[in-house]
Amino acid sequence: MVAPQAVAAGDGNKVHNCFGRWYNTDWDQKCGSSGAGFAGTYESTANCTLEPDNTMTQWRAKGSTATYDGHDCDWSVSGVSTLYY
Repeated sequence: MVAPQAVAAGDGNKVHNCFGRWYNTDWDQKCGSSGAGFAGTYESTANCTLEPDNTMTQWRAKGSTATYDGHDCDWSVSGVSTLYY
């Protein structure tokens, strides 16, 4: 069986101005131009197709605009959800 590679891109839910953005098999954790709304831990999970999901946890200072590269999915990403704690 050969799985097709989907071509998709989008943004996940926003939590205090931070979110996951995906592009086909690649994904990142980002924050909008004004940065993270609160200091704390932001956890993003990419929903991978035909394999386990990939999760990344980053501590961010208030105002952080850093982009963190998540571990790529082999086939495709269908979305990214982000939590704050």
